[in-house]
Amino acid sequence: MYAVIDVETTGFNPGMHDRVCEIAVVHVDGRGQITDQWSSLVNPERDLGPQHIHGIRAADARRAPKFHQLAGEVARRLRHRLPVAHNLAFDARFVTAEYGRLGATVPLHHADGLCTMRLAANFLPLAGRSLADCCLAAAIPQRQAHSALDDALAAAHLLAYYLRAVGQPPPWEDSVRLAGKQVWPELAQPVGVAAMTRSATGGKQEHFLARLIDRLPRVPDPPQADAYLALLDQALLDRYLSATEMDALVDTAGALKLTRREVVVLHRQYLRSLAAEAADDGVVTAEELRDLHAVATLLDLPPNEVEGAIGEALSGGSGIPAGPATTQRFSLTAGDIVVFTGQMDEPREVWEARAIGAGYDVGRSVTKKTTLLVAADPDSLSGKARLAHKYGIPVVRPAAFLTMLHGR
Repeated sequence: MYAVIDVETTGFNPGMHDRVCEIAVVHVDGRGQITDQWSSLVNPERDLGPQHIHGIRAADARRAPKFHQLAGEVARRLRHRLPVAHNLAFDARFVTAEYGRLGATVPLHHADGLCTMRLAANFLPLAGRSLADCCLAAAIPQRQAHSALDDALAAAHLLAYYLRAVGQPPPWEDSVRLAGKQVWPELAQPVGVAAMTRSATGGKQEHFLARLIDRLPRVPDPPQADAYLALLDQALLDRYLSATEMDALVDTAGALKLTRREVVVLHRQYLRSLAAEAADDGVVTAEELRDLHAVATLLDLPPNEVEGAIGEALSGGSGIPAGPATTQRFSLTAGDIVVFTGQMDEPREVWEARAIGAGYDVGRSVTKKTTLLVAADPDSLSGKARLAHKYGIPVVRPAAFLTMLHGR
């Protein structure tokens, strides 16, 4: 009977390359009962825009299916049903644009469906226009605002409220009948592609070491260790391992045929080299100790590894196994090019002014000459982030960039 739609997007205008990053479809019968619900995150193949609003992490979106992989399922769920949404014009425009990118035309137009926001003027005259205001006026609980599924469910409950108010048959019965005759394109669902919900991304994630093969250890050749340690040094620059960086470490270890045990040996070696640097002046400060523990946690090493590494370093023995040392510490120098991407907690101009004030140049795009990319989300799907990873340019969070500035 009805298909209630909601989408979360990277912005407000599909004509300006904004994309869907989450979609939900809730089925409602003629009596207002919810009969089915479905949702999925969508990889928008670009940056996620206002993440502080929709709350979607790039680490999750990058693993989600792309719209063309879900298009068949979405069409099946919308077919022969009257589309409903809170601000249907917005949702219909984005969904239509996504199908248009695939060369498909869909019978989805706001004039042919029901908009719970516009209908509120008749049924909730004292309510505001927002979904939250309408739900409050109708005594409908709303769970997580700006989650596609929760917003679609809230709009479905609003529809049920309206249906109870108008009785049977509803005044839009002809629209329901016409929707049942609309022709939607037949799009095949790719084999092995499944929806990815927000709930599926929650919980404690396994450490990336768990994805490495474990077998009898062997001593890695120096070139192999050098390549892995170089990448590790870059990844830990901001003392944070993004999903992108963890994937890169796993891929590099696999390409170098390093086992899990061998990687653990390299992690211990890396920690001991940091401890040796910290103890070089004969004192390990509280800040240096916190830093060593932070690195140990990221590398899945127990706290006693830190104490052991410090003890060895202070007693005159580095404790570093024979083999390659860690790479040269990264640092920025005057004239280096810094590029920013994503919506940060302060305006872009403020961050650029800080960089310029410190003597760095600010780039508008990432090139091979770029020294550092500062990303609001280090797993950003933006073109800048993709180029940075391609060229091996470090990507850090804004907080890490501030630390670099203060450490000058």
